[in-house]
Amino acid sequence: MPDSLDFCSFSRESALSQSYIRRTARVTAGIHLRHVSGWLVLFILLVSMASLISPAYAQTVLIAPASTTVNASMGSIVNQVLTLTTPDPGGHTVSLSIVYTGPGYWPSPGSFSVPTIAVPNPGSATSVLTIVIPGPEYLCPGTSAAGMYNLPFTIQATDTTTLAIIGAASIVVNLLPIIFPLAISVEPSKTSYMIGETVRLTLNSNAPAEYYLKIRKPDGTLWGSKNGHLPATYEKKASEPIGTYTAELVATYCGTAQASASFSVTPDTYEVTISVTGIPPDRTTALLIDGNKYADMKGNAVKVLTFPIGTSHNFQVDPYVSGAPGYRYHCASNIWTTTAQDSNEFKYVPEYQLEVSTDPAGITEVTGAGWFAVGASVLISAVPSEVQGTEGTKYAFSTWTVDGTPRAGNGFIAVMDTPHKVVAKYDTMFLLTVRSDVGNPTGGGYYVSGSTATFSVNSPVGIGVQQVFVEWKGDHTGKEPKGSITMDGPKTVTAVWTTSYTQLYMIVGAIAVVAAMFLLWRRRAGPSAIKPPPPPPPPSEVPASVEEPPPPPPETETVPKREVSISIRCTNCGHELKTGETYCPECGQKQTD
Repeated sequence: MPDSLDFCSFSRESALSQSYIRRTARVTAGIHLRHVSGWLVLFILLVSMASLISPAYAQTVLIAPASTTVNASMGSIVNQVLTLTTPDPGGHTVSLSIVYTGPGYWPSPGSFSVPTIAVPNPGSATSVLTIVIPGPEYLCPGTSAAGMYNLPFTIQATDTTTLAIIGAASIVVNLLPIIFPLAISVEPSKTSYMIGETVRLTLNSNAPAEYYLKIRKPDGTLWGSKNGHLPATYEKKASEPIGTYTAELVATYCGTAQASASFSVTPDTYEVTISVTGIPPDRTTALLIDGNKYADMKGNAVKVLTFPIGTSHNFQVDPYVSGAPGYRYHCASNIWTTTAQDSNEFKYVPEYQLEVSTDPAGITEVTGAGWFAVGASVLISAVPSEVQGTEGTKYAFSTWTVDGTPRAGNGFIAVMDTPHKVVAKYDTMFLLTVRSDVGNPTGGGYYVSGSTATFSVNSPVGIGVQQVFVEWKGDHTGKEPKGSITMDGPKTVTAVWTTSYTQLYMIVGAIAVVAAMFLLWRRRAGPSAIKPPPPPPPPSEVPASVEEPPPPPPETETVPKREVSISIRCTNCGHELKTGETYCPECGQKQTD
C-alpha cells in the first residue's frame, strides 16, 4: 500500500508538469521570443519540472533496546540503552516517549537522557531510558500473589515536523518477588479484661499490608471486625458474655499471612492484691487508699481488695519504717495506682545509718553522713590537717575512728555492712608565746593540750656592757633563764632584762694593769737594752788610690746638677729611717732633732 500511494503521487506530479509546459509554450509564443535561444527555453523547462517533482520515501525509525526483557526488584531503577536507526536518506529528528501498557494507571513511567534526538542516515543515535520501578507499597497492597509481576512498556518515536509516530518498540520489566515473606501479628494488651474495660489489640506487620480482623465470642459468633492497612489497633469495651475470645487476622501484601490471639473477659469487678515485705513482723506501715488511711500492715501481710470496673485507685504506704537504733527500712516505690485487676508488692529494703562527726565537735565540716543501703560503699572525704580555732588555739588532725577503732589515713571508703559511727579525731593545740628582745628566746609554738612546754633565753648577752636576765613575767614567774609550763590554754611569758657594766669595768682594769707593767719593764731595762751603733770600717779596707776628679768643663758648657740623696739613720742603732718616722722600727728609740 505505501508503494501504490507513492506511485499515484508521482503520476499526478507528471501530469501537472506537462500542463505547465504547454502553458509556458503558449506564453512564449505570445511574446514572440524569437531571439531567445532554444537552449534557454529547454533549460527553463527542465528547472520548472525539477521544482515540481519531490521524492517520496518510507518515513520510519527503528528503535532497538539493549534488551526487550529486564528483571528488576521493586523500588529499583532500570536503565536501558536505545539505539535508533532509519533507512530514509537525510534521517529524522524525533521526540521519544514511553507509555505504560499494563493494568492500572502510571502517568510518568520513565525518562530519556536525550528526549529529542536527530537520527542520521547513514549512522545511528542513542539515548538512555530510565525507568524508576515503584516499591511494594505501590504494587503490593491488596495483592495476595508473591510475584513475579510483569510491567509492559511501549517506546515511541514522534517526528518533530509532522508529529506522526514513525517508530515504536516494546520492553517488559519482570518484577522479582519481594525478598521477605509477609509476617503479621495480633496482640492483646492484657490476657484478661473485666467487663467494662477496654480491649486493646495491636496489629503489626513487616509491610503496609491490607488486613481484615475478626473477633469471635466464646460461642464462635462475631463480636467485632475491622479492615484497613497495617499497622493498626483495635479497641472495644469488654462486655458479656464472659469467657475466651479469639482474634483472627488475615493480611495481603505480595502474599497472604494469617495470625490469631485470644483473651478472656471476666466479671465487672476487679481484685487488687496488696502485700508488704521487707520489714520485721513487729513493725507496721500505714496503708492509704485514695489518700485515706485504710489499715496498718505488718511485715509479710497481704490484703485482697475489690473495686468496681472503671474505677481508678491509688495505694500508698510509708516511705520509711524505723527499726532499732541505726536501722530503718525504705520503700522506694511507695505509691501505686491501678484501674484493673492487678497486684502490687510494697517492698522495703533495710538501710544503715552512717554518722560522721569530729572530736572536738563542730570544728570543721565533714561529709558522708546519711542512710545507705546494705553493702553500699560511701566515700569519707579527707578533712583538713589543721583547723584554726580562736586566737592561740588550733586543732591538728590525729586519726579517723570507725565505731571507736582508729583507722589509718585521711579519707577512706566505708562499707555499710552495719550502722557505723565515724569520727575525725583532732588534737587541741595551744600557743606558747615567748617574748624577749634579746637572749635568743626558744620554746615558743603550739603544744598539745595538757602537755608541758619548756622555754629559755641565753643570759648574759653582749661584751663589756651586757644584758642580764632578771625574771619571767606573765603566765610563768621565775628567776631562772629556763622554765616550763603546762599547756592547758594559750600562754604568754615575757623575759625581763637589766643592763650590767661589770664586765666592762673588768676589761678596763685589766688593760690598765698590763700597760703599767709594760712601762715599768721599759724603765728597768734602761740604755743597755739599746743596740750600739756599728763600728767604722778598718783602715785596711780603704782604697789604695783615689781617682782624680775630672777636669772642669769649659765655661761655655752647662754643668748638670747631681741629685743629693740624704739618708736619715737612727741615732741609737744606725737603722735607716723613712722620712717622718719619729721612733726607730728596729730598736724603738725616739728620734731627736
